[in-house]
Amino acid sequence: MPTDLQTPFDAAVVMFTKRKGSLAAAVRSVFGQQFEGRVQVVVGVDGPDADREALAGLAREVPDAMALTVVDPGYSTARSRGGLYAPEAGGALRTALTLLANARHVAYLSEVNRYAPHHLAELKRAIGDRAWAHSLRWFTDARTGAVICRDGWESVGPGGGVYAKSEGGFVATDTLLVDKLACHGVLAAWADADAQGRGEDRRFFRAIRGLPHAATDEPSVYAAIRLEKQHPFMLAQFRAHGVVLERLMSLTPELKARIDHAAQAQRAHAENARNTLSAGGVDFAIRRDGEPR
Repeated sequence: MPTDLQTPFDAAVVMFTKRKGSLAAAVRSVFGQQFEGRVQVVVGVDGPDADREALAGLAREVPDAMALTVVDPGYSTARSRGGLYAPEAGGALRTALTLLANARHVAYLSEVNRYAPHHLAELKRAIGDRAWAHSLRWFTDARTGAVICRDGWESVGPGGGVYAKSEGGFVATDTLLVDKLACHGVLAAWADADAQGRGEDRRFFRAIRGLPHAATDEPSVYAAIRLEKQHPFMLAQFRAHGVVLERLMSLTPELKARIDHAAQAQRAHAENARNTLSAGGVDFAIRRDGEPR
């Protein structure tokens, strides 16, 4: 671990822990980066159930070119755990830790996900003088770590994927590298969410979507999904792209019916989108002869 913490690092990775059991694997995937430069790993401790034991062990494993900075305020900033900020995933920690990190370029990683060894190096090459860059990702089974498939429809970048029309695309948090000086004015978006404590990732994406950006075009994040907790909408989304997750889980007749209903609704929505032309914020239905009406 370097003794010079004042000199800015070439990249920082912001994380937080709120549960026990998975943090060590995530942090070790950062320690294993094939990166020519200095990396600061900044981990926020979010409440009493955080994995402090794992952090104590990880402090003894820090590579020579990396530093582990642990921020433990002794309380959670998340509203769901008694704090003031809406995001269930860390409250205000992503905003605070991004500002605190002693690096201009900041990446993010959930304690349940992992980086491929080349992740930071590829993002650093891609970003150049742009405001942000992103990679693609793999979906993995949270129980086994096995790769399920490549995400080719959700976190694919601005203007693409299933959220292209409704939200202008989407980029998942863990695939991002941001220039925090270029994005400084929107960092507070990480600390805002809906009434259920979700959606801060989409708020942040909307805030940076129009800024100069780049993509590596390669999946280098392993995003864990818990099959038994997937909403029927998401199961139907996988099915629409040729991945039948139901084969990997116990399926009740009720759940099967809900998945079928969600799949039918998604097909109807996609058909409606194909038959609609948007211009100047106004939607026009397309007749069968191809002319708008």
